Amino acid sequence: MRVSNKVKKMINAYILLNMKPGNNDKAIEEMRKIEDIAKISIVAGEYDIVVRAQVKSLGRLLKVTDNIQMINGVMKTTTQIIEKEITA
Repeated sequence: MRVSNKVKKMINAYILLNMKPGNNDKAIEEMRKIEDIAKISIVAGEYDIVVRAQVKSLGRLLKVTDNIQMINGVMKTTTQIIEKEITA
């Protein structure tokens, strides 16, 4: 009998959010309650908030994005799955 030493790899993704003005603080408070969110960043530019998610499956990533989309003030999300990450 062969024993597998496979380690289940995590799927990492950035979820980019467009917010209604004045909703960031309450939205961040709600996002902090969502499992699998590793980081939340307020950014300048085309998006207002960038969330980093670390999940075990694409199904779980869908659940995280669904939960974010249900938060009051979130107008739009765009999800970018990280294929490869390079340390500088």
